[in-house]
Amino acid sequence: MFRLFNRKRSKRPVHDWELVLMYKTLEKLPTEFEYLKRQIEADIFASSLVGYSASYPDYVAFSYSDEYKEFRRMGERDYEITNIKVRDIDGENWFDYTIFVSEEVISGYSVKGLAGNVVDIISADVSSYIICYETDDYRRDYQSLKDVLSNDDLKLIDPDEIYEVNLKERVFYHIYDLEDGDFIGIESNGQICKITHDPFEITPLKKSLAEIFSILKAI
Repeated sequence: MFRLFNRKRSKRPVHDWELVLMYKTLEKLPTEFEYLKRQIEADIFASSLVGYSASYPDYVAFSYSDEYKEFRRMGERDYEITNIKVRDIDGENWFDYTIFVSEEVISGYSVKGLAGNVVDIISADVSSYIICYETDDYRRDYQSLKDVLSNDDLKLIDPDEIYEVNLKERVFYHIYDLEDGDFIGIESNGQICKITHDPFEITPLKKSLAEIFSILKAI
């Protein structure tokens, strides 16, 4: 979600209070967020990264165990659950609390200005919570493919691999890197092709996307 990184970032264990605060907060939200609670129950968070974003100094990012793949939904838009308030253990100060979600997986959180304070883990006030979707969606090319491919084919593709390529006045979407600059692409009409760099060729492929990926992964 964040693309500007702070070189002073450091890894540490996930603290129990971080997960309890998040879980207790999600319990107060509508049932549509139950799937986020299940991620905490599944213990998918391996460590925390602090100082992760130079632009958001209060942001704490999570790294994951392999189980996170069960919850990831490639191509879904990133969003924030924001405008939540939490207070310190003495009840004297309130802080802005935000939960960040990327591809349907909790990616991190922030408690603005918490440094030096201890948060009350059951204090979350969600009465005015807001869902904010990422406005500059860097997966827009993936979204464009939704008009071309079936849902089953979309699930096979990593959104981070996709970008638009214009070749001889034809629009392709890069979906898989091969060697020496070659790649597998999908034309805007849905035709799957192999594009080679030297010599330059655009070769239509007759196999399905599932068959192509099966072959590539076996190599």
